[in-house]
Amino acid sequence: MSDIEIFENMPNDDEFIEWIKKNSNGFVLNIERRKDPSKIYKGHPKIHFANCCDLNKKPGSSTTGKYFKVCSTSIEELEQWSWFKYQQGLTPCGTCKKNGLPVGRLTGIPNFQAASALSLKSDIYKLEKRLASKANSNKRTEIETLIKARLGQGIFRKNVLEQYSSCPLTGLDIQPLLIASHIKPWSKCNNEERLDPFNGLMLAPNIDALFDSGLITFETDGTIKISPKIDPENQERLGISPDMKLKIEPESEKYFEYHRNHVFQKEE
Repeated sequence: MSDIEIFENMPNDDEFIEWIKKNSNGFVLNIERRKDPSKIYKGHPKIHFANCCDLNKKPGSSTTGKYFKVCSTSIEELEQWSWFKYQQGLTPCGTCKKNGLPVGRLTGIPNFQAASALSLKSDIYKLEKRLASKANSNKRTEIETLIKARLGQGIFRKNVLEQYSSCPLTGLDIQPLLIASHIKPWSKCNNEERLDPFNGLMLAPNIDALFDSGLITFETDGTIKISPKIDPENQERLGISPDMKLKIEPESEKYFEYHRNHVFQKEE
């Protein structure tokens, strides 16, 4: 997690304030200390925009007093750090939420870039618990392989971003809000397919939710196909229309075929 910086037990807040100045578009976890560092208070870690006014209500105590800070320019990195450290997700700052931090469809917390990868660290934690309980070497090898595949999600996102720097339908290019969505669902993939960037799209949160649930798919020429469950009025509300189209790479065709045949909701 190369982008993570932790500010704790510092002589003053200077380094943290300097990080904020250099990374005004970044994100900050505000975490209340406990006697047992492996445990955490309800509602923490709390995630803020780096420029959130709530972070600096008490100058001089941001990193030296009751709280410490974990900072990154990537929400996904912070989500993963939280799962590794505390086996739980993040709570949105109320002020930031009002100012535009979107609410995630899977967890009820801010959308942390990753579609199914929002629960990435939770899955790894569960797999690791399974691994600890297995004595059979074949079962252990199988679980270890799954853990390695899940850890590869970060690589998957980076590789998909190289192909899609913005959402191909909406044009949204704010990377922290883009979600790396598998075309063929992760649960149905083998390990190679899970990391194949041609099995991915970078989508705006609303488009990802529709695609992931099978309410939209794409024809072989890239034209959008909308489920009959979404009437024209709701299509307009969702910002989708039958004339939308994306470019499908030849290497991605087999994944889109799977999505059309096995994920798309054809009937009302």
